[in-house]
Amino acid sequence: MENRIEERLPQVVEDRLQATYKMIREGKGTQMKRKKGKRFGYRKWTGAAAACAVLAAGSLGVMATAAYFQKEMHQEAGEAVYEFELNYELVPGEYKVTPSYLPEGFKDQGAGKYYGEDGLGITIMPIVTMAELDKLDGEIALGGGIEKVEHTTLSGMEADIITYQEAEKYQKNTNVYLFNPTEGCVIQLVSCYPVEHEELLKFADSLTVERVGDAAYETEEERQAREQEKAEMEQADENGRKTMEQLVQAGIPKEKLLGVGEELKSFEGEEGYTVLNYELLDSIEGFEEKDFFDFSRFDGWLKEDGTLKPYTRQHYNAEGVLLGEDKVEQQFLRVDIKVHRYENSIRGEVPLNFELIYVDQKPDGGLTWAMDYYESVPEENYWLQMDRMGVYLDQAVHVKEEERSSYFFRPMEIGEELTYTLLFVVDKDRAEDYVLAPAGSNGSLWQGSYETAEEILDELEGYVWLF
Repeated sequence: MENRIEERLPQVVEDRLQATYKMIREGKGTQMKRKKGKRFGYRKWTGAAAACAVLAAGSLGVMATAAYFQKEMHQEAGEAVYEFELNYELVPGEYKVTPSYLPEGFKDQGAGKYYGEDGLGITIMPIVTMAELDKLDGEIALGGGIEKVEHTTLSGMEADIITYQEAEKYQKNTNVYLFNPTEGCVIQLVSCYPVEHEELLKFADSLTVERVGDAAYETEEERQAREQEKAEMEQADENGRKTMEQLVQAGIPKEKLLGVGEELKSFEGEEGYTVLNYELLDSIEGFEEKDFFDFSRFDGWLKEDGTLKPYTRQHYNAEGVLLGEDKVEQQFLRVDIKVHRYENSIRGEVPLNFELIYVDQKPDGGLTWAMDYYESVPEENYWLQMDRMGVYLDQAVHVKEEERSSYFFRPMEIGEELTYTLLFVVDKDRAEDYVLAPAGSNGSLWQGSYETAEEILDELEGYVWLF
């Protein structure tokens, strides 16, 4: 269909072309076909028949008026499914979508992102073309606890505005889907909470859709390759899940659990870390503000005496099911560490930060990785434990604003030693539920898709068990 026939057509083709014109004049449309894992329509056409369809469409402007798809929506129990019947006799396209209205303070950040300085904004997601709908088997499924679907018209297109349950508490985005069967595309907008609803609608009602080129449906060979890749990824995920179950059952080897005063060799022996001392503190009084990575995270959480206010914590099991929610008290963990640089590495600088790894006690007294996890309620904008890493370093050298991404790294010579202090924020009721490890170490733990549990346990660099 990408080729254009320029030479004079044989009479049999001319006759077929005139018949096609007659069908169009009489209003006889092409039957839509629902995609159910089979290949339909145009790919089975060859030669003259395909040329007729293209020439007829181009000559009579059918591309501008014929529908590329029809859709049905089914909604129930917080979920919605769009099913599309695709017209495979029209050439799929590629599109550019441009808004003519931006909310105050928003700027075009590229890649469809229109954000303000606060990091909130609206994103035009990659356009769902006919070729993409074909790959999706003609279906777009939405979950996540839909509360309401508002049907309207925006930018001359049928549109659905989708809001979610407990949107304020969980700071959930608002999604807008715009359907353009004439051009053959579906446009998705994602609006970060709490962009005002009216501003979102003004933005969505100012869109211009421009076809910038033709696309092509995937061939049977491409489809098979994609499905093979998908199957391999699913198998890798399944392998990883099973391996993690084996690791949790086996637990952390006792020889990989080091105590205070013992050196932990990390990053292939390039550095050695020794925890010299630790202490649980209720207040950060006496610690200088300039040594915190981002002291603004404490806004609204720090009392005048340097203690922390409680926050709302949610408890989830390994499957992501909410088990409970409560207010919890917080405190600080101070850790004094000595690092020794043994040899150069490709990193160039020595990482100084550590990570809290939460663990469960085994019946035999050993430790294993905790699969349950805890999260703060998004509504509270709580960030003090978001990555379980240190919030304070007293020996930082990358303190300028443009260097903050390297705050927890430091250049060191071979043979050089450095003693430094980290502070962590921890929950009082979980003060002994973790071990420590250099940030980024024990990476083999995430290779369960490709390595056995035995290999991973052998490759672990180790943890420091404080309590």
